[in-house]
Amino acid sequence: MTITEQETRKAVAECAVTKINGQPTNKDIDLLDDELTAIASSFPSELGGGMHGHAGLIKSVADYEIFAPGTPFIMPSNPGHYPAGPIPAVQRAQREAEHKALIVQFQTSVGVAKGLKDLILTAVDEDFLLELRDEGIAYLNVTPFQMLTHLRDRWGSMDYVDITALLAECDSPWNAGEVPTKYFNRVDKARRQLIRANVQVDERAMMAKALKCFKDAGDFDPAIREWEARPVAMQTYANLKVLMCAEYAKLNRQDSTTARATGHASANNVVERLAQATEELVAELTEKHAKQIESIIKANSDAMKELTAAISANKATTPASTVNKADKKKTWEEKKKVWEEKKKNAPTCPHCDRKHPNRTADQCWELPANADKRPADWKSVKVT
Repeated sequence: MTITEQETRKAVAECAVTKINGQPTNKDIDLLDDELTAIASSFPSELGGGMHGHAGLIKSVADYEIFAPGTPFIMPSNPGHYPAGPIPAVQRAQREAEHKALIVQFQTSVGVAKGLKDLILTAVDEDFLLELRDEGIAYLNVTPFQMLTHLRDRWGSMDYVDITALLAECDSPWNAGEVPTKYFNRVDKARRQLIRANVQVDERAMMAKALKCFKDAGDFDPAIREWEARPVAMQTYANLKVLMCAEYAKLNRQDSTTARATGHASANNVVERLAQATEELVAELTEKHAKQIESIIKANSDAMKELTAAISANKATTPASTVNKADKKKTWEEKKKVWEEKKKNAPTCPHCDRKHPNRTADQCWELPANADKRPADWKSVKVT
């Protein structure tokens, strides 16, 4: 190996990917695919249009065509030694430079590919890749894309449980506390995974669900009326995402402006009242006799002493344990109410048909991957 290849491989392998514990799921492989694509694209290359680095080492021809139409990524071949034979002197410098560039391009691509394979072996237990290993040369003749394809076909294929969970993800409502792009991205990712399982989700059905979510939020009625007034040809899912994100941004700006204006007005009112009170106090002090001021101060001091004594007496007659018990009971009831509301709104887990608000479906104890997290007294719902 050359220095260029070694350095590139090392630089790629030093990047971070999420470790997959146990058998990889389709979701695990999708995340690994996304992470490797981001890493590969960060190493520049003129191949495949020159806009996406070495992402073509991870993507299929069809997937790469989607974001780089008409510019396929083709792994370069080894240009070999500089060609011998007579070369005109005027062309020699140019030919040498071109050959050197081809060498660097080839070495860099090989280094990136080997670094990506190193990352895959770091993320996934090698037991799930042993079918691809050749005696004596290990994974030398295997590409990163072939590794991911093998993992997806052998271990990450989706069954009815995965499909049901993804369909539920598509049906999950929008949380008005988050920006709409998070909702749309979550749904789009679930739809892409469903497509891999040959499950098609109708776009107009997704638009209807999204519109219902924004309608329930209560602030998007003008945008929804604008949407309904558009020609049918303009009512696409892509246009809906643009409209709702723009409406959310507008509402957010207006709320911020209103809050700032209210805050300024309140501050101005406080300043005015304080100035007025100060003026009145100064006038009173200058008009009244010093003895009258002393009398007022003495009366205030006596009243403060009586108030302090009353507070102390009240504390003495109220047992601390009673107060603490009342506070604890109130805190417990509040926590119980929050928990019941949280459990009521939580989705039913597809793995155990129960609700566990503090854990996602991927963290369900019914899954073998989460066996080490089960409590000692845990029992499976599937045991009869």
